[in-house]
Order: sequence, then C-alpha cells, then structure tokens
Amino acid sequence: MKDGITQSENALSEQTGAESSGQALSDTGVKRLKIRKKSLKERMILSFKRYWLVYLLILPGIISLIIFAYGPMILQFTMAFTDYRLIDGIFGSKWVWFDNFKEIFTAMPEFKRLITNTLLLSLYYFIAGFLPPLILAVMFFDLSSTKLRKVSQTIVYIPYFFSWVIVYTIVYGLLSNTGLINSIVVKAGGERVNFLMNANYMRTILVVTNIWKSVGWGTIIYLAAMTSIDVTLYDVAKLDGCGPLRRTFVVTLPGIKNITFFLLVLALGGILSGGNTEQILLFYSPATWSTTDTIGTWMYREGLRNADQFSLGAALSFMQSTVGMILVLIANKITTKYAKLSIW
Repeated sequence: MKDGITQSENALSEQTGAESSGQALSDTGVKRLKIRKKSLKERMILSFKRYWLVYLLILPGIISLIIFAYGPMILQFTMAFTDYRLIDGIFGSKWVWFDNFKEIFTAMPEFKRLITNTLLLSLYYFIAGFLPPLILAVMFFDLSSTKLRKVSQTIVYIPYFFSWVIVYTIVYGLLSNTGLINSIVVKAGGERVNFLMNANYMRTILVVTNIWKSVGWGTIIYLAAMTSIDVTLYDVAKLDGCGPLRRTFVVTLPGIKNITFFLLVLALGGILSGGNTEQILLFYSPATWSTTDTIGTWMYREGLRNADQFSLGAALSFMQSTVGMILVLIANKITTKYAKLSIW
C-alpha cells in the first residue's frame, strides 16, 4: 500500500516538474517575442540596462578603435579630396575633389610601374604563399611521432617571430657581394653576383623570404582548423581502404574548406598591397626600383617624406583601400554563391 502511494507521489511530482518546465519555457518564449516586437531603440535601451557592465568593459576598446582606426580613415578621406597644406591644416585646406585622382592617372610618371610591380608581387605572394603552409600543416597533422612533430613545428614557427630587420641581416650575409654564396661561387671559379642590387633577382628574393618567414603562422591556422575534424572520419576512411593521400583529399581538405575560403578572400583584399611594404623598404634600393617599387613604398618615399605629396599619397592610399574592399566583397559574394560559405 505504501509503495503504491510512494509511486503515485513520484509520478505526481514528475508531472508537476514537467508542467513547471513547460511553463518556464513558454514564459521565456513569450518574453522573447515581446522583446522582438519592440523597436530598435527600445531594444538597445533594454540591452544597455541589462548588460551595462559588459558595455563598460568593452568601452575602452571601442574608444581605441574609433581613435586609432576610424579616425585616421576620416583624415585620409579628407586629405584625398583636398590640396593639403601644413599651414592650413587638414580641414582648412582647399577642396579639389577628384583632382588628386586625375593627377595619379595622368600626371604621375611612376604610376604604371607602381601598379605593375604591386600586382605582380601580390600575385607572386598569393600563389607561392598559399600552398606551402597548407602542405606543411597536412604533413604535421599526419605525423605519428609526437616528438618529431613538435620539433618540426618549432623549427617552422621560429622565423615568424623574427623582425624583417633580422631577416634582411640573414639574407645580406648570404647574398651580398661578399656574402657566403658569393664566397663559395668565387672559390669554385665563378664570378661574384650582387643579388641584392640586381633587379632581376629581387622579386624572387622577396617572395622566398616572405614564405620562409610567414609559413609557420599559416601552418598554425590550418592545424587549428584540422583539430576540429571528427577523428572517426579518418577511421572510416581507413576501413574503406583510403591511404594517407586519399584521406587528405576526402577528409582533411573538405574539413578545412571554411578557413581556406576565408584566407583566400582576405588575400584577394590585399591584392593591391604589393606584399609587405616593411619588407620591401628594407630590401629594395634605387637600383631595383624597376621591379620592386610598389604603391606602399612610393607612399612612404614620396607621400610621407614630401610635404607637397601628402594629398596625392592619401588619394593613392584611399584608392588602394577602396579597390581592396571591393575585391573582398566580390570574392565573398562568389564563395557565398558557389561554395555556400561567407566570412560574415
């Protein structure tokens, strides 16, 4: 008799709990529906009241973003459409609207060379820099020896933490007129070649050193994406008779396609950056301007150091940023349409 009463009480309590849970979920749904029916202003006020401490914590970051990111963008935009003079200031200078852009295309003798070098270097960086980190990441991921993997990863990662000054010092010690390679060539009976002063070699040197320095960072990104792949997929592929190479194409690459498309879209946005301006400024010289002078290096050499060229440099930078943004939007649209992937 007592057991029957106890079972009835348990059943009644479970039913009551279920009804309470259902009522709570129903109340939550009603509250969310009411919030959605409010206007945007009312929802923002409600959000500030509820999460004011969170907004207070992110306020310094927002202020820094406005001052150091959006502030320079506004100043650059203004300078691009004015004839800037130091004595008049940015907002006091005469507005010339699109005259600076007209001068870039019609009265700037270096423009053709700058565009050609910028596009070629960006293309070389894009093509040569895309596959090496992906291949290394796949190799590291498939290594069975943990110790060998850690040692290999460390060796590959270390150059990323070198500054370009250190990288240039290493390259100078190897490729200068009195460097190690020329010393070997001379001892072998050949003639010295000053690689760093030869325009024909400079693009290759820039691309190779950039790959050597940045391949570690790209490998980290791909490896982080590979860790999210379900391990059972590899086990199933093994049971189906897939070897290491086949598993790479049917499991690994499809598993990291999101991050791959994301990096591709970002890379297309920097197609007019001409690679790393900091790197080129260290490596190039007047003797190699014909193949290495880019938009970024010209803006530093002329746009910043010559007060009469401030507006022209701002217009060139604005054009560069605008084209980059358009390319990102186009690339993202294409990946969204055909690969069903988007970066936002």
